Amino acid sequence: MKLDNLTPYDNLSFLLKGSYGFGKTIAAASFAKLGPVYLTYWDKKSPIELVQFFKRYAPQLLRNIEYDVYTSQNAGEYLNKMMGLARDCRYVTVINDSVTTMTSAAVNWSLGFRDNKNKNKDRILPSFDEYKVETSLVTQALDICRALPCHIIWTAHPLPQMKIEDQGDGKVGKVSKTNSIVTYGSKVAGIIPGQFSEIYHFSKKSDWDSIRGKAIVKYYVSTEQVGDEYAKSNIG
Repeated sequence: MKLDNLTPYDNLSFLLKGSYGFGKTIAAASFAKLGPVYLTYWDKKSPIELVQFFKRYAPQLLRNIEYDVYTSQNAGEYLNKMMGLARDCRYVTVINDSVTTMTSAAVNWSLGFRDNKNKNKDRILPSFDEYKVETSLVTQALDICRALPCHIIWTAHPLPQMKIEDQGDGKVGKVSKTNSIVTYGSKVAGIIPGQFSEIYHFSKKSDWDSIRGKAIVKYYVSTEQVGDEYAKSNIG
């Protein structure tokens, strides 16, 4: 293959990250304007926010959005679905919402395979084996997504965590706050961003409208790093 045949807008990959309720799922689902979209949904019982938004602003797009809900009870079916799409993908966009909840579901899914005779504490506390399942599920899904002939969008909800630096000799060094896009393993959090050409950070701000007498919420999308919140774009 030669680079002069590569166009920057073919089969883009997006990582949309930000807190809950900041519009990531709606932004991803708006690709339904281009054609059929498939949504793998992990966050809640159903993507009701999409129904509420599109019924109000673009009801004709609802018929272009197909979804399945995944939890720790059927995490394996998600991977089977992705393998099926690798053989026959008829969507213009495949969305994974969100990888943060997906990783916790993977760990809980693995816990379900433990020996029922184990003590209760051994059945509910994740170990290294559960983290390996988390890593395997995510990396296999990423590998399949790279082969799909469509746009790929993953969302993530950064979670606050404490980072403690070890100075040696049992001494605790600097303690800082970090935001991880996954629930458990640090390895997966480091792998995911490098798999996406576009990384957008979502935020919002409330301003008081003195004329209307109420707060107006404005939504923002950053395509360049702001402080500790990383972002990038190759098409901007």
